[in-house]
Amino acid sequence: MPDEDLLLDSVPPEFGSGVIGVCDICGQRQAVIVLAKERYKLCVLDFENKAWIRSTARPGVPALPFTSTTELVPSRAVRTGQVRAVVLSPTKVVKRPSAIVVPDVYGLTAQALEAGVRLAHEGFEVILPDFTRLEGMNLAQWARMRVSRTLSGGVHISQSRRELALRILEDCRRYVRERPMVLADKQALFGFSYSGAWALAYAAETPEIAAVALAYPRMVHPPGLLENVRGPVYAVYGDQDSTAGDDCEQLREAARINGIPLEISVLPGAGHHFLNRDLRAYRPGPAEEAWTRLVGFLKGRLFPTPKPPPTPPVGIPGRTSATPSRPTPLPTPSGTSPPPSSGPRGIPSRGA
Repeated sequence: MPDEDLLLDSVPPEFGSGVIGVCDICGQRQAVIVLAKERYKLCVLDFENKAWIRSTARPGVPALPFTSTTELVPSRAVRTGQVRAVVLSPTKVVKRPSAIVVPDVYGLTAQALEAGVRLAHEGFEVILPDFTRLEGMNLAQWARMRVSRTLSGGVHISQSRRELALRILEDCRRYVRERPMVLADKQALFGFSYSGAWALAYAAETPEIAAVALAYPRMVHPPGLLENVRGPVYAVYGDQDSTAGDDCEQLREAARINGIPLEISVLPGAGHHFLNRDLRAYRPGPAEEAWTRLVGFLKGRLFPTPKPPPTPPVGIPGRTSATPSRPTPLPTPSGTSPPPSSGPRGIPSRGA
């Protein structure tokens, strides 16, 4: 029996539950996640490997709400001229907004994949660039980001030369915008921790971004970069995460100075990376609350507002009813009999 079968038997069939096991398809680590009251496995390193669990139906029956493909995005930012990315496309044939999930230097981790899955379930066209296979995106880059955040209070974003991550995000945004069912004017960003700083920096130089959702983000340095952010920003972090709390306070001050629409939520009982199922910091309760708020924020900003139902017609002006209403008789003084009712042409009726 494969190892992951033992793990799957221990997973309670509750929305949002999950464990980390070994994928019997590719032999790599995989995240077992319960979403939309269905159980299926998502391979962390090869996202295309999906299969139904505890079901006699073949994969794809019933039809999944979205499809996933690994595609090569044309990019001048790298020597190879191509960037590997995962694209999640809803199967419903309807025009839809798009979202870019910004990964960190660790690549497509469980929290990045889960963000893509939840957004695709809600009708977004999602693209997730894979940074781990790119030259210059490695642990040394992660170390430089940590040092700059410690020394300057934010992730340093070079203004003299565009960062590699920002150039790749621009290529991915242009790529997904040209897909057939995507609304070109409705694009969003999703980032977490250090990738949240990249998302803020990219939104500052890209006015086409309609909304930015962040989980325990890091602040950018210098803060003046945010003066060009146009879309609304929503951030969430845990009350036990002091570093994210400091960064969000800097973000709040920068938003106040530059007039950026900003909303921040603090969830009790959660620390840093409480959305990441790979880590011990994962907290199912706060994680579900955060996912609901983050996805709801992006849906409320990018999906069109449903039209109210039409008001039933009261009547057609200028037309009278075919049967006129009977006039109300006038009150009769006491002691007198009512006047006789008249027939046609004013002739009194027989009973008068």
